[in-house]
Amino acid sequence: MKAKSRTSYRDPDVVALIAAGGGLQDPRSLVVNQARKLNALYRQFESGTSTPLESLTQLASIKGFDVAPMLLDGSHDTQRDAVVVMADTTSSKGGHIFYNPLRSPGRVAFSIAHEIAHTFFPSTHGGARFREMLDEEQQEASELERLCHVGAAELLMPIEEFSDQAKPDWSLHRAQDLAAAFGASLEATVFRLATAYPGVAVAGTAIFRHTKGYQAKLAASDSNNQNMLFAAVTNSSLCVVQSPKYRRQSLHFSEQCPDKFIIPWNKSFDTNSCVYAAVHHEIARSVEAHPMFPGCSGVMEARCAPYQRSGALTGSPDVFFFWKAA
Repeated sequence: MKAKSRTSYRDPDVVALIAAGGGLQDPRSLVVNQARKLNALYRQFESGTSTPLESLTQLASIKGFDVAPMLLDGSHDTQRDAVVVMADTTSSKGGHIFYNPLRSPGRVAFSIAHEIAHTFFPSTHGGARFREMLDEEQQEASELERLCHVGAAELLMPIEEFSDQAKPDWSLHRAQDLAAAFGASLEATVFRLATAYPGVAVAGTAIFRHTKGYQAKLAASDSNNQNMLFAAVTNSSLCVVQSPKYRRQSLHFSEQCPDKFIIPWNKSFDTNSCVYAAVHHEIARSVEAHPMFPGCSGVMEARCAPYQRSGALTGSPDVFFFWKAA
């Protein structure tokens, strides 16, 4: 997440964080710095033998929060990854973080770290704050949630330890081993490869589909039992038939990544990209141009995501990608 002007942030928690930082630093740096300070404090007491869940429980304790599994009592609860319940103002404790025990260990760990990151914001209100399962086809989450993702990655996979284990071969081939070492999900680890990379890199998910506008026209055509597609304009001119492509969904990038290298949401990948070959290989790899800059080459790697959406196509599954500048 790149820095924006102070006036461009609207979330009250983010605005309060900027104000608490003196109004001069971007919120991403403020969140990362708090996560690194918390990790440094934890290292003073940690022996190096704790499991990821134990480490996160201890990190939460430093912030005044207890961690425990949810007591699930209905279908709505199963949609939640975690919930933080803030203590009232009279309590000396911060509150409680409850996680969904039905989730995979990596997802549980990231969800707890995400909720700890919420405590970095000075105006986080009382009551319950839920971390829900997100629709991968939606545009980026709110600015607050994106910042908490950044903080969670820093807590779960600290920059020093992660860099030591990832170098010199920053590659998707290392992602599975790194995920196991840090108790993270493969998805979070792929994204961390980009955010911790010492040069210019981007990583994210890609979904094979039409543009949103074309999908809406297809749906409208089906609902009207029409065989021809018409544009949503006054004169109802005939639509041009569009082929689906792999399109960027979530995105994460390194500290050194310039704004111009940020791939816009729903941007399609060239059909010659190795992103399309991921279905045929454990990890597809090629030297190719950045999706936004044909003149800038780098190494692109792609692999099928281990968990697929219900709407993902069998022959064109959801894909993780990782591109780093040459």
